[in-house]
Amino acid sequence: MLFIVVWWMVAIMGAFSSDPQANLLTGCSNVKVDNVTESTKNLNATLLDLEAQLNSTKYFATADQARGSSPVFAMVQCRKYLSTADCVSCFAIAAKQIRSCPANVSGGRVIYDGCLLRYESSSFYDQNQDAHYGDCGNPTASPAYQASVKSLLSDLQIASPKMPGFFATSKKEVVGENSVVYGVAQCVETISKAGCQDCLTVAYGDLQTCFSKADGRSINVGCFFRYSDTPFFADNQTTDLKPFLRNGNLSFSRLLVFY
Repeated sequence: MLFIVVWWMVAIMGAFSSDPQANLLTGCSNVKVDNVTESTKNLNATLLDLEAQLNSTKYFATADQARGSSPVFAMVQCRKYLSTADCVSCFAIAAKQIRSCPANVSGGRVIYDGCLLRYESSSFYDQNQDAHYGDCGNPTASPAYQASVKSLLSDLQIASPKMPGFFATSKKEVVGENSVVYGVAQCVETISKAGCQDCLTVAYGDLQTCFSKADGRSINVGCFFRYSDTPFFADNQTTDLKPFLRNGNLSFSRLLVFY
């Protein structure tokens, strides 16, 4: 299925106080539905269902209206360091944005730093790959910072598929510098552990183009991988990765970096 992809930047507020983290990638399918009225009705119903689930403190939800000639399957996922209010707020922004897709198309997706919203005319819940790429920020990073990025992301890549909910956050101080790199890895909860590992492997490959920059993210509907020199989650929201890494405190990838 082909998608038209466009970037928007949405103004956001300061770090951890009411911040839905709404940096946006949106895409609309170019496949037409059989019945626009029925598809719109079904989309509205699934969005209401997703919102209700998020309001009950969920961070991941699916909903579908599978009857008729134009069914709709939908999914939402928030990053778990958001508050429930910010998760719902991110969804509301995404739901409004996804409605900018033409009413006669069979799918759309909106990917924010804070959340993912997607709908299709057929079930996609077990899909771990689609169009993907790395998006790099500025400015240029030092060699020491780059080494810390590689080490941190390697550990997140290993640990996240083993975590409940396929979600992990961590940070790492940069040796010899007064700076820290922050990272998150998250897969959609309806894919398998192997599917999560595969998605993050692809995402890590996409992010390699960003390692010379201070921040970067992998855009992918099956998983989310991001790092930055600016904190985007609180210190008390970091995950202890050690129990999930090979070779005790050090991952194999980290050994490759430092020895």
